[in-house]
Amino acid sequence: MRLLVLVLLLLSACTPALPIVTDSDRVWARQSFPETQDDLDESRTLYARKCGACHRVVLPANVPQTEWPHVVDKMAQRARLQDVDRARILRYVLTASRPGQPVVP
Repeated sequence: MRLLVLVLLLLSACTPALPIVTDSDRVWARQSFPETQDDLDESRTLYARKCGACHRVVLPANVPQTEWPHVVDKMAQRARLQDVDRARILRYVLTASRPGQPVVP
């Protein structure tokens, strides 16, 4: 059990830091997705938890915005995400990958 915990801690240290949602991100998201007002911080956590459970999470800015819907749809099937979680993850990655957002190495 201790070995498993140690391995998980080491793997989590290799995970890139996901962008934190800023106030300007929230404004952009409200304009882009007026039908929803979910918390982007929670969506960020959902992305890290659901997607990071199987593989290293991808920094949103490292994938073109036009590709994210396809990527999320494909991975949602594999991860057996409910539609609401798929939509929340997509809103987060689209917000975090919008033009002008810094790319974190």
